[in-house]
This record gives sequence, C-alpha cells and structure tokens, in this order.
Amino acid sequence: MSRISSLEMQLAHVKSLLRTMCDAVHAGLQTLEQHFEHPNTNRLIKIVVLDSEIDNLERAIDASILQVFATQQPLGYELRLAYACAKIAHHVERIGDAVESLARQLVNGDVPEQKDIFLEMLLDTKNLFERSYTAMFDGDLSLIQEIHILDDKVDVKQRELYHIAKNILKKGNKSSIEKALKIISMSSKLEKIADLCCNWAEQIDFAENGMARRKIRKRKYRLVFIDNVGGMIASLVAAFLHQNVKDIVEFSVITTQTIKTNNILNFTNLLAEYDITPQIFPIARITTMNWNNCLMLIRLGKFELSAEESDIVPYKTVQIQWPEITFEPNEIENDPKKFKEFAHILSRRTNQLAQIIARTQEQN
Repeated sequence: MSRISSLEMQLAHVKSLLRTMCDAVHAGLQTLEQHFEHPNTNRLIKIVVLDSEIDNLERAIDASILQVFATQQPLGYELRLAYACAKIAHHVERIGDAVESLARQLVNGDVPEQKDIFLEMLLDTKNLFERSYTAMFDGDLSLIQEIHILDDKVDVKQRELYHIAKNILKKGNKSSIEKALKIISMSSKLEKIADLCCNWAEQIDFAENGMARRKIRKRKYRLVFIDNVGGMIASLVAAFLHQNVKDIVEFSVITTQTIKTNNILNFTNLLAEYDITPQIFPIARITTMNWNNCLMLIRLGKFELSAEESDIVPYKTVQIQWPEITFEPNEIENDPKKFKEFAHILSRRTNQLAQIIARTQEQN
C-alpha cells in the first residue's frame, strides 16, 4: 500500500505544480482582458515577469514526472495521467509565451482600433482556457466535450481580423503596414492559445478515458473541391476520394458557375466499375461556403479564382490545382471512353492525396 500511496502523492504533487502554472497563465489572460477594457501598461509588465516563473514550473513538472516514471513505473490511469500532465505543461507553457508576447506588443503600442473584436476573441479564448482548467482540476469533463465548436468561434474572429488587416495593407503606407501586421500577429497568437486549449482538453480526455473511450470527437478537417462547370465534376472527384478518407476528413463541393442539375446517380454504372458508390454532396457557390476547418481547396481545371473569390478563402487553406481535369459532365456521362480517361487521371490524383492525408493524420 505504501507504494500506491507514494505514487498518489507524487501525482498529486505534479498536479499541484501544474495548477500553480495554470493559475499564473490565467492571471496573465485576465490582465490582458483588463488592459483592453482599461489600458494600463504597468499591469502588462507583470505578465513579462510571470513568464520566467511559468518556465521554471514547467521544468519542475518535467522533473517530477521523470521521477514518477523512474521510481513508480505507473500503469493504466496513472500512466496516462503522468503522460498527459507532461503534455499539458508544455501546452500551458506555450500559452504563457503567447500571452507574454501579446503583453509586449501592447506595452510597445496602443490598443488596436479593432478593440471590440479583439476583446471578444480574448474572452472566447479565456473561456476555452477556463473550461480546460475546470475539467482538469475539478473533474467536470462535460465542459470540454464540445470544445472544438467553441474554438471555431475564435477562428471566425481571426478570419474577420485578417480581412480587416488585408484592407488596411492596401493603403500601402508604412503606418498602415505596421497596423496590419500588428492585427495579424495579435489575432494569430489568440488563435494559437485557443488551439492549445483544445489540445489540453484532448489530453484530459485521454487521461480519463484512454484511447478507446474518448469523449471529445477529433476535429475533422475539410477538403473543398471546386470546378467551373456547375459542381458535377467536383462531386465526382469527391466521390472517388470519399471511400478512402471519409473517416478522416469531410468534403464540400462548390462551383464558380451556376449550379447544374446533373444527377450524380446517372454515373452509378460507370462508378461501379471502380467499386465506388455515388455520394450526393450539396453543391454550393463559393460565396455561401462554410470555411470552418478547411484544410485544402482543390481547383479542378485551368480556371483561376477572381480577386473577390480569393479573398473569401481563408489564408490558412492550402490551394492546389489539378489542371488536367478539364472534362464536361455531359461529355463523360455519355462517352465511356472519356469517363475511363477521366477516372484514370482521377484515381492517380486521389490516391496521392489520400496518402498525404493519411500521413498527416498519423503525424497528428
């Protein structure tokens, strides 16, 4: 029994250090909030001082966890908890770095004109932090089950600030460039904090439930296929890829032109030769697309997006082009040879893409 008691005491010590670390970071977030509401640079200087304390706490946590592994050889829940605490300490330290960086930017300049948007974004980010904190130390896991949905709110505000910054950059003078870069930098740091809070929540879920019984759904990224022939070619491409990576990513189909009424079910027999079941994807225009969690935009054909359309696409979304996909829906529907040519090109492209997605998933 003494060995179990010692293990419990050591893990309790780790959690105590981690709680102290989280309290310091939370104090920094509160100070940022107060500064946006009532600017006071003296308060911000305290955040810079706190950062070294946070770094020291991370090192102390690492040393304590190493001692747990060396002396106790934990198994099951205790092993998961020790591992999760090490990961969480790293996430919280990075949050602390981002908070310190924001404080330094605000000390050296005024609060941006977009104060209200930044404050909303900061409050949403602090909410994510507090949810993860409460789940970690009070055991209320219900607070983190939908944490990725809350994170999406932060992403939306970041995109809003990014578009504001792009418009400011168009003025072209030095002052405008500095303002725009500050907006982009600060919004990116807040978005980074939100992402790290989600990572923290996932580690809590892992520690409590293990891999098989995890409650937080892993975020699915979105692949978007776009054509300029009404959406049917994009739908067929999505159908080819769907069966290989449907558990990893979601699909959206959009078009730059008027949406065509072609029915993908008309291709059932042609697709059956490749063991593909037709999937009906809603076809949207680029202006009505939901861009949340969009990993990649794939343009099918040789067309280019207009400047207005390009502005809609989030800057983090990877854009690639498959210029050889220049087929018309009616052409491949009525000509089996053309469809075979289309399918051959598509199989090669989608297999390559599926491998990239699978490797990305393994790394994550």
